[in-house]
Amino acid sequence: MPVDHFAITVPRSWFELPVEPDRRDDRISTLVQDRIAEHRELWDHRTEIVRVLRRFARSAWDSGARYCAAFAEPSEDGVVSGALTVTVLPAPGDQDDPTGSLIDHVAALGGNDAGMHVDVHDLPRAGRVPRVWGTSTVQAPDDRGSFDVVLMQTFVPADGQVALVSVSSPATDLAEPLLELFETVTDTFELLDSAAGSDGVR
Repeated sequence: MPVDHFAITVPRSWFELPVEPDRRDDRISTLVQDRIAEHRELWDHRTEIVRVLRRFARSAWDSGARYCAAFAEPSEDGVVSGALTVTVLPAPGDQDDPTGSLIDHVAALGGNDAGMHVDVHDLPRAGRVPRVWGTSTVQAPDDRGSFDVVLMQTFVPADGQVALVSVSSPATDLAEPLLELFETVTDTFELLDSAAGSDGVR
């Protein structure tokens, strides 16, 4: 089936972000205000949390993502943050063997970065899919240098398309527990029949 509708479940402490520019910043401010009303320990970090979430939402929109969720948790060293996006891409290679072709394609991509690993993962609701994970250096927006991130990208083939589930965080000192979290969240991804709902995201 094509990637018309999908579902993914994120932790309750994460923020599901609007990505469309129309009133996006105001809506994110309201999300944070509502969360602070329930968790007063976030008050001192409210400005940074809003800034981080707005940046994630803008980046998601600019990359063509259909869905974005993010976390921003206070710690002794500041706010630990990260984001998940779902982006729909055209499928590469031979459509007679979409999974095999995609695995070969992802393996070639992953081999270009020494900090990244490539494997084939069994998604409980989507089957065998290629995945890239590890620590990677990425370019900052507007050519403002580069920085390291913990990254997991999972590629789900679907009828001539690929659903790319990408989760990342700049908190590289927490790479191991973050990768475990990223896998747990990604494992909830599933493609839905178009009759299942109007938006397909939960």
